[in-house]
Amino acid sequence: MQFKLKYIVATIALVGVVGQAQATALVANVPTSSVETVASDFGGTLLDSVSTLINNVSYNGTARAAVYSTATGLDFYYQFTNNASSQNGIERFSAFDFSSLGASVVDVYQTGAAFGMFVTGTEASDYADRTLAGVIGFNFVPNGDSKIQPGTTSFIQIIRTNATNYQPGNFGLLDGIGDNAEGFSPAAAVPEASANFMMLVGLGVIGLIGSRRIKKQDQHLRFN
Repeated sequence: MQFKLKYIVATIALVGVVGQAQATALVANVPTSSVETVASDFGGTLLDSVSTLINNVSYNGTARAAVYSTATGLDFYYQFTNNASSQNGIERFSAFDFSSLGASVVDVYQTGAAFGMFVTGTEASDYADRTLAGVIGFNFVPNGDSKIQPGTTSFIQIIRTNATNYQPGNFGLLDGIGDNAEGFSPAAAVPEASANFMMLVGLGVIGLIGSRRIKKQDQHLRFN
C-alpha cells in the first residue's frame, strides 16, 4: 500500500513537471523557432493598460497593451484585433523600447485565453526576434497563411522580464503599411531615496577629508 501511494505521488509530480510551460528564451539577433503557447496568463498585479484604435487604408482594428507586476518582474502583454472591414492582414507587430534590459535574456510566450482587457485570440505567432536597439517582434507569416487576417484576433503575446520599473513604449504594427499604437516598456531602475542620501553623505565625507588635508598642508608650509 505504501509503495502504491509513493508511486501515485511520483506520477502526479511528473505530470505536473511535464505540464509546466517551457519558456522560449529570446536573445538579441537570434530569432526563435517558435513561441511557446500557454493555457493562460501569468497573473500578477495590473499596473497599467491601454487600447488604441488603428485606422489606415490597409487595415483597422484595436491594439491592446498592458503591464503586470509578478514575483519575478514585469510582464508585458500585446494583442491586435483586425476588423473584418480591413483590406489586409497583419504579418508582424513589435514592442519598443526594451534596450534598458541590456543583454539579459527575456522569455516570450503566447496564449489564446481571454483575461482582463484581452479577448480570445485565434491567430498564433510563429516566431519572435529581438534587436540590440530594443525592438522585440512577433511574426505571423512564415508561409503567408498565418497572418492576423481581417476578422481575426492575434493570440496575446507575452514578454516576461526581470524589470521592476516601466515607462510608455511603442506597439508597432506592420503589413506593407506600418502603424503605431501606445504600449509600455521597461525603464531603468530608479535609485531609492536612501541610496541617494548615502551617496551624498559619502561625497560629503570625501570633501571633508580633502579639506582637512589641504589645511594640514598649509600649516606644514607655514612652520617650515
